[in-house]
Amino acid sequence: MKTLAIETSCDETSVAVLGPQGEVLVNWVSSQVAVHAPYLGVVPELAARHHVEVLPRLLRGLEREGYLQGVELVVVTQGPGLIGSLLVGTTLAAAFAYARKLPLVTVDHLEGHLVSPFMNLTGEPADPIPERALTLVVSGGHSSYFLFAQGKGVPLNRTRDDAAGEVFDKVAAALGLGYPGGPVVDRWAELGDPDAFSFAPPRIKDPLGELDFSFSGLKTAVIRQAQQLGLTPLPDPTAPPQAALDLLASFRATVVRWLLAPLGTLHQRYHPPVVAAAGGVAANRLLRQELQRWGAATGVPVRVPPLALTTDNAAMIGRAGQLRAQVGAFADPLNVEPYPRVSWKGSGEPGTGKRLFPPLATP
Repeated sequence: MKTLAIETSCDETSVAVLGPQGEVLVNWVSSQVAVHAPYLGVVPELAARHHVEVLPRLLRGLEREGYLQGVELVVVTQGPGLIGSLLVGTTLAAAFAYARKLPLVTVDHLEGHLVSPFMNLTGEPADPIPERALTLVVSGGHSSYFLFAQGKGVPLNRTRDDAAGEVFDKVAAALGLGYPGGPVVDRWAELGDPDAFSFAPPRIKDPLGELDFSFSGLKTAVIRQAQQLGLTPLPDPTAPPQAALDLLASFRATVVRWLLAPLGTLHQRYHPPVVAAAGGVAANRLLRQELQRWGAATGVPVRVPPLALTTDNAAMIGRAGQLRAQVGAFADPLNVEPYPRVSWKGSGEPGTGKRLFPPLATP
């Protein structure tokens, strides 16, 4: 079905319209970077107010340009995310669906990231979701590997503290590089020596969490090293000295190395025919390069989304909703409650944590 999708889980207001086979007809994203940059992080109340202001304007724009003609399905992010932001999106989507007598589907935000590597922005149909795929979802709020098998997404590990994207933001803020930190760290790291500094990996003693991530210690070590070098903050953020470039390059290389450390073990354990990455940090140049290098060495196909689909966007939400509609997982527009927190805990073997979401349609 031709689909209208809405995404407001955090600080991006996004709407998209998809063709019946996942063709992205339009994908608009209104960024709130300028709103939150003075605070070096997302302010939940400001994010919700911005969604209230922008979302109706985006929908009017879709209608004015004819994209809403023939829409048969409405899809919206139900969670996890900021409760105020989620309320704006779910309320408007439910009202739109109810008023136009259209079916409504609510999806998990992470579910959208899991389908994004199999989408494109060329107007072509989305690729079929493979029967099994091992996917790293890594962003400012999430750092986990998922096994997609038999239409179900199962978390295999998690971060014990900060997410990888959050650490990029905090290190950048300490050096005075602004917000968001991921893109600027990625850019300056290209000019530094990734072997200039070394950082000790975390020690996780829990046997069920041997493959879990932990980035808070790395964040502290990098900021402490920057303080010792007199780099907090940088005197001129537009022209960092070589010591700062080397530190950022070493920091980025360490994050990428730790993110890929469980990949070999998980691949041997589950033998997935496809490996993928998604989320905002999947735009990181070094991560994409190292994933492709790993795929070439092992012969396993590696999928990453187009750069525009790595950050929060409604197109991926719409595609996940289409797959959910195929199995009849519709929501009551008069009884939609957003949930702010992730709905699973635990890691290790599939089944040790609560299932994140019900099955999608698979070939």
